[in-house]
Formats: sequence, structure tokens, C-alpha cells
Amino acid sequence: MSKILLFLVLCCLYLVQIQGQAPSDREYCNRLTRECVRSEGTVGPNDDTVGIYNDWCRRSNRNWRNITRCQLVRASCELTLIRCANLTCANVAGVLRN
Repeated sequence: MSKILLFLVLCCLYLVQIQGQAPSDREYCNRLTRECVRSEGTVGPNDDTVGIYNDWCRRSNRNWRNITRCQLVRASCELTLIRCANLTCANVAGVLRN
């Protein structure tokens, strides 16, 4: 019984991973980034959250280059919905390189 349950759980996790990489998630992240860039003229490229994030990443990596609010929006969307990864400085830099 427990082997069957374990197999079902693994199958469900596999399906969730596939759903997380659906084109609709990529389209959503692209749309969210476009909306952010459109509003950048009124809101501005930076805010307190981005400033704190840049400071925090610079403390752990002296080569860190400041990112904008829209870059952080794009990276957080892709890391959360598509890659299911944490919002670490290295992961954000990896998303922005691609």
C-alpha cells in the first residue's frame, strides 16, 4: 500500500513540475514584465525593496550589479512560477543573464 501511495505522490509531483513550465506561465511573466516597463515612467525604475535587495546582494557578492524594479519583477516571476526556485542573488543573476 505504501509503495503505491509513494508512486502516486511521485507522479503528482512530476505533473506539477510539468504544469509549472507551461507556456502560459512564461506568457504571464512576459506580460507582467511589459506592464512593469510601461509603468516605469511614472513609478520609477527603483523603490525601497529593490534598493534593499541590491544592498543585501552586494554584501554577499562584491561584483553584484544593481538591478531595476522590473528586472526583479521578471526574475521573481520566473523563479517562482517556472523554475520553482528561491529568490537568491545567484538565481536572480542567472535569470537576468538568460
